[in-house]
Amino acid sequence: MKKIIFLLLLLPFVSFGQVSINRQIVEAPPYKVGDVVTIKYNINSGEQSPRYLWIRYQYNNKVLTPVANSIVYSQGTSVQTYSTEWANYRLFPKSTAASTSLYEQYQLTPWDYRQDQNSNSGQLTIQRADNKIDGDFVTQKFTIKDNASYDDIHQISLAYSINNASQFISPITTTGTPISLGTVTGGTSSFKVKVAFPTGYTNIVHHTAGIYKLKTDGTIDFSQPVIAQLPLDATGEANFTTQVKIGDEVGVFISPATQKSFMNDIVTVSDAYKAFLGYSQTNIAGVPNYFTYPNLERNVGNITTGPDDFNESDSYYMFAHIMGINVSQQAMIPTSTATSIKWQTGLLNQSWLNGTPTNKVVVTSNTQVANAVFAWGGDLDWSHSTDPAVVAQNITSRTTPLGSYSAKTLEDVNLSVSSKLEGGKVILSTTLTKQELAGLQLILKYDNTKLKLDNVIFDTGNTMTNFYTNDEDRLTFGSIDQLKTARIKVGTPYKLVFTPLINLTSTTGLFYFVLSDGVDKSGNKINLIIE
Repeated sequence: MKKIIFLLLLLPFVSFGQVSINRQIVEAPPYKVGDVVTIKYNINSGEQSPRYLWIRYQYNNKVLTPVANSIVYSQGTSVQTYSTEWANYRLFPKSTAASTSLYEQYQLTPWDYRQDQNSNSGQLTIQRADNKIDGDFVTQKFTIKDNASYDDIHQISLAYSINNASQFISPITTTGTPISLGTVTGGTSSFKVKVAFPTGYTNIVHHTAGIYKLKTDGTIDFSQPVIAQLPLDATGEANFTTQVKIGDEVGVFISPATQKSFMNDIVTVSDAYKAFLGYSQTNIAGVPNYFTYPNLERNVGNITTGPDDFNESDSYYMFAHIMGINVSQQAMIPTSTATSIKWQTGLLNQSWLNGTPTNKVVVTSNTQVANAVFAWGGDLDWSHSTDPAVVAQNITSRTTPLGSYSAKTLEDVNLSVSSKLEGGKVILSTTLTKQELAGLQLILKYDNTKLKLDNVIFDTGNTMTNFYTNDEDRLTFGSIDQLKTARIKVGTPYKLVFTPLINLTSTTGLFYFVLSDGVDKSGNKINLIIE
């Protein structure tokens, strides 16, 4: 019997042939602050036939601000595209390959992305069905900001591509030529406002900075038209290029967002508990002593429509608010439907900490920078506002904040959640192992076409105050210490019981959490992780 041996050669799914990706600015110099420039990306495919292309880039966000909805792909009509961006991240290329070898860098995982307040990273993806991707394939517009240097402001960092035979293409390179703007004019008349917001607060762009005329006493004259008003960018900056000159005296004022869904998550259980401690914790003489910056925090905590001083009503209405009760007639708490809210704004200085904000800026430089602060009414945990500890540190160290700052690290606390079908009911149970918590708040969305809430069963301890509010498909529930000594019992603090409205074989996809917040016995906000 003859033995026939077949030799199978396995070829790697990599296609060799030089592919190069580069970019350039479309508009010719000279440039000035406020100009919009277009960065055009080009791929030289050579003999290759890329049908799918994925690249990442990064740029100096202190020099460039992307123009909204300005990314335009230009490769025929049979294409699919995707674009995204991450603020304050920069890739550090691996030293084992040249930074210009984009595919080699892509293969060297894990990628070394680090937080960098001066850098944003983005991704561009295009897939073409009718022909290969070749030549100019995408453009993106940026606005030039005022900055000291305009050198090496944009780089391509990673790339990979797949050809029409579903093979990875290698190598993919770039010239590595830095994009620089050279001399940029217009900064000599710029007036920049920087607002200190925590980096986790992603809705900075819904705030605006305004420059106003002043009264003779140095306060803002709101009866006069605003000199200029601009939205803040994602780093908390607004650059006014022609509205002020040396010698002017102007008022800087930061306005809040309005009618935005994220506002429902500003005042939570950690804020309500801090308000409770701020009013109820006193020394032996009965003087409140919980707040670190009492004048400022009392101003921020004063959310009632009546009295101008922080008192027990503010604590009560914050508590009612987190329970899901509508207190809009009694308190000015920021929500997506609020027609009247309170906020505090001023310049970053000791006066802000002392509770008497100032807004007056004397323009003494042709590149003036005004550092401002902002606090939502009721936001005593500073989740969406300027943390006074950052202001105090800035005053002490005499540093200049970059608009946004890294928020303090919170303690992670896990709350395990499980659901099951049992006895004709849907049961959702929680498990808590962390001790000494003074409050938890959760907001759960559920499919009310499939479920009807029967009950919320609390097992948090005899001294905790528990609450829940069911508004159609939005369930708010939790607990808070109202004695200054009550703590949530570990175990199964919350069990939710639902009746199915249809026949169910699984609980998958019936629930998701839109808010989770917690606070410890000292009033410190925790990072409550649902798992």
